[in-house]
Amino acid sequence: MAKVILVDDSASARKLLGGKLRDEGYEVIEVAEATVAAEKALAEPPAAVVTDLWMPGISGLQLCRLLRSEPATAHVPVVLLTASDDRRSRFWAKHAGATAYVTKGEIDRLLAIVAESLTVSRPAPSTQASPTRGSIPERLSQLLDIALYESTIAGAVRALSQTSEDVEALWAEMATLASDVIGYRWVALVTETQPPHLYIHTHTALAEPAEREARDALGVHKLPERRKEKDHTLHLISDLRAVEAEWAAAPVQQAVRFGGSVLGQIALSPGRRGASSEDRRFMAIAATELGGPLRMVSLMNESRRLASTDSLTGLFNRRAFAHALETARERSQNALMPFSMLLIDVDHFKKVNDTLGHDAGDAVLQGVAKVLASMARKSDVVARWGGEEFVVALPQTAEAGARIAAERVRRAICDAKYPLPNGEGVQATASIGLASALDNAWSIEDLLQRADKALYSAKNRGRNRVETA
Repeated sequence: MAKVILVDDSASARKLLGGKLRDEGYEVIEVAEATVAAEKALAEPPAAVVTDLWMPGISGLQLCRLLRSEPATAHVPVVLLTASDDRRSRFWAKHAGATAYVTKGEIDRLLAIVAESLTVSRPAPSTQASPTRGSIPERLSQLLDIALYESTIAGAVRALSQTSEDVEALWAEMATLASDVIGYRWVALVTETQPPHLYIHTHTALAEPAEREARDALGVHKLPERRKEKDHTLHLISDLRAVEAEWAAAPVQQAVRFGGSVLGQIALSPGRRGASSEDRRFMAIAATELGGPLRMVSLMNESRRLASTDSLTGLFNRRAFAHALETARERSQNALMPFSMLLIDVDHFKKVNDTLGHDAGDAVLQGVAKVLASMARKSDVVARWGGEEFVVALPQTAEAGARIAAERVRRAICDAKYPLPNGEGVQATASIGLASALDNAWSIEDLLQRADKALYSAKNRGRNRVETA
């Protein structure tokens, strides 16, 4: 005979509902207080619990949350009863983990729900230790503390999207949060982008083994673009060599999801004692909540990229180039460094379009863009200036060095073969105008005008050449 614990502070309600349940063949234990019901359920888990929603002392909602948190009663169906069907109570019942929410006037429905819940197979009671200790009020207090902790961490992770402009900044903030809450050898994030990006936070003394372990744990075997944050002295480690020598615990790993998509994986390497329940709880919350900020930051980055990128070549567009050039100009002038600029024009481009078609012309422009991007230094700024023209800013480069760079670019463009949509290939040449800053008070407009005049001179002198302003 299935045992049902019935909880209600009203004797008349217990008598009515208890009688109906016994008529259906259940063994009914009537209890007036939720505290007593919790003690009986934890001592000998019943087949189901039917409890009034609002009662003096501990409410049915609190009883439901407590039973759901305990391994022995986590899968016991809990049906919440109420005198009035208000939306707020229904909402709380759902989020407390109740099996159903029934008004006291729906006795037939209550009996049907209890019968149906008993036909659903449930795992055997867990033999693991309970997550809370002490009396029932003390256990509820612990649950409240856990819920407050989890909501605070979740809110802090969600808020990262408001302060981070890119994934690197987002991960720096995430690592700072993690270091405030838990200790670890390293914590890492790998994104599902192509190629994947690996971000690691660790102690500087463990940088190399941490990267090796993180790459192995996350399956990042090809060299990704790496980002290592600054050491925030976050590890509670007294002897780094002892930790490294005794490390054996497997990393804790979680998928970061947004909707139905996996955006990445996070992993944490615990200290020598292994991952604690707090470590695992933090990682679970982080994995659940990090997807939203990661998706938002990715969308912001993509939006900025589209706004600053030429759609055909993937290079900076004119507007983005002007912004980047202004920053480079300020750095160059502040550091009293030379500055040069190349203005590049594909020779006879109209003929390519007229004879081979616009698709062929696009293929040539894309090929030239790849040549320029592959030859540029990290400090250089490359952009499509418009039509068949490209521009390259060369910070910290005087005229002599810029002339050498321009000749290399010219030869590379001339030597390359650009595949066309029909499978054939075509070659192209380019004329280049070079201008260098004459003093430390140069302007972008002046440099562009002089580079344009030099380019005009290169065109007039036969093309496929470099001319200096």
